[in-house]
Amino acid sequence: MGHFNNDQVSGAIWLVIGLTITVASIGYGLGTLDSPETGFMPFWAGLTITFFSFIGLIQATIKQRKGVAWKSILRGVYWEKSFLVLGALLAYIVLLPILGFLICTILFLGFLFRGVKPMGWGTVIGGSILLALGTYGIFEVWLQAQLPKGPWGF
Repeated sequence: MGHFNNDQVSGAIWLVIGLTITVASIGYGLGTLDSPETGFMPFWAGLTITFFSFIGLIQATIKQRKGVAWKSILRGVYWEKSFLVLGALLAYIVLLPILGFLICTILFLGFLFRGVKPMGWGTVIGGSILLALGTYGIFEVWLQAQLPKGPWGF
């Protein structure tokens, strides 16, 4: 890996993914703008991924020529925070049907705001409540999706 930098490798991977999506979606039929077929959206999504990954690959190659080399992706990773988030997600999954979406999401966001990225209590409480209510409003009220209800009916 000494000849390439991290961004070149990730750019090349995303370029292959984008091209694969683009080519595979053609087999489903594209249709037209006023009558799209099944492959229409995946085609444009794949083309967009291909375009931006190509730009990223070019930028990474320019950086590589300026001396930016491969760096270990595991150096400087804070594993304890990763495990905290994983544990919080598992607890969220277990508690969601018991506490319901709103209460569980407020607690989950509060934990992330305070435990993973320490913030002040005002931000933690206010941010958790506002984000949970906003998400509840979008999905439950506006889109009429059925979110898990807690013991209090919300």
